[in-house]
Amino acid sequence: MLQAPILRVLIATPFGARQRGGIDRLTDLIVDTIENSPNCRIQVSRLITRGTGMLIWAPLIFSWALIRFWTAKRRGEVDLLHINLAAGGSAIRKAFLARVARRLGVPYVVHLHGSRFHQFWPSAGPYVRKQVDRLFVESAGIIVLGKYWSKLVTDHVPEVEDKIIVLPNATAPIRFARVSATDGRVRISFLGELGQRKGTPQLVEALGRLASRQDWVATIAGNGEVPETIARAEQLGIEDRVKVPGWLDSTAASEVLRGTDIFVLPSFAENLPMSILEAFACGIAVIATPVGAVADVIAHESNGLLVPPGDVDALTDALLRLIEDGKFRDFLGAAAKRDHVKHYEIDAYVSRLTDIWLKAAAIRIA
Repeated sequence: MLQAPILRVLIATPFGARQRGGIDRLTDLIVDTIENSPNCRIQVSRLITRGTGMLIWAPLIFSWALIRFWTAKRRGEVDLLHINLAAGGSAIRKAFLARVARRLGVPYVVHLHGSRFHQFWPSAGPYVRKQVDRLFVESAGIIVLGKYWSKLVTDHVPEVEDKIIVLPNATAPIRFARVSATDGRVRISFLGELGQRKGTPQLVEALGRLASRQDWVATIAGNGEVPETIARAEQLGIEDRVKVPGWLDSTAASEVLRGTDIFVLPSFAENLPMSILEAFACGIAVIATPVGAVADVIAHESNGLLVPPGDVDALTDALLRLIEDGKFRDFLGAAAKRDHVKHYEIDAYVSRLTDIWLKAAAIRIA
C-alpha cells in the first residue's frame, strides 16, 4: 500500500518537461529521480512560468501559473515552492510569485541559475531590486551553484548568509559507451546556444587557425546564431570539417557526446553548465573558461583545461595540445569521469535537495 507523501513540492520552471535549457533539463532529472524512487515520500510537480511559445503569451502563461498555485494551496496540494531563478524577466516573475507565496503562507526555496544575474541585479531599477532582495530575504533557503554565486548573494543581501547552500548541478550517469573514430581524427564538440555569450565565434576562429591540419573534425550544435556560424566556417575554409546542425534533442545530443574526444565551452558568462557535467559523465576532456561556478568544477590540467574568455590564442593552443596529446586527453577525461561519480551524480544530488526541502518546510521524517 502506498504511503501518503510527507511533502508536496511545486517546482517553478520556465518551459516545462523535456524542453531545452539547463533549468528544465535539471528539473526533468529531479522529477524522474524522485518518481522512480520507491521509498521517496515527496511528491513533485512542475509550475510552468514562461512557456515555449512567443514572448507575447508569457504573461498569460504566468497568470495561469498563479491560478494553479492558488488552487493547489486551497486544495492542500502544496507544502513548499521551489523557485528556479534567472535574470531579467525571470527575476521579475519570480519576485512576484514569491510575493504570492508569502500571502498564501507557502514557504519557498530560491534556486539561483542565471548566468547573467550578476549583471542584472545591480543594474535593475530600485523597485525591481527591492523586490528581488525581498525574494531572497524572505525565503526559507537559497541554493547556489558555486562560491562565486554565494558571494554575489551575500554581497547584496548579507543577512541571508546563513540560508545559502552551495549545491552544484548534477546529471545522470552515462549508460552508453563512447565510440572510437573510424578515421582516427580527433572529434571536437560544442553543445549550447550559438552566439557571443557562449563564445562560439571565438571557437570557430580557433578552429580556423587549425585549418591546415587534417586530424580533427568538429560539431557545433545548438540554437541561436546558426547561419552566422555556418557562414564564418565557410569563410575560413573549414566547412567540410565543421558540422553546424542546429538545436539537437537529448537523444541526438547524446549521440554527439558518444563520438566526442574534446568538449569545448568557451563562454563569457555561465552559472554551472549542464553540458560540462554531461561531458564529465562521458569521460570527455573539457576545455572551458573560468566563469561563474565553472572554476569550482574544473581544475586546470587536473580534470580539464581552462582558458581566458575571448582569448582565441589560448583556445587554439588548448585545442592543439589535446589534438596532439592523446594520452593527456585520456587522462583528463578519466579524471573528469571520476569527479562526476564522486560529486555530480543525480541520485546524491536529489538526496541533498530533498533534505533542503524538508528543512525549509520544517518537516521531520519520523
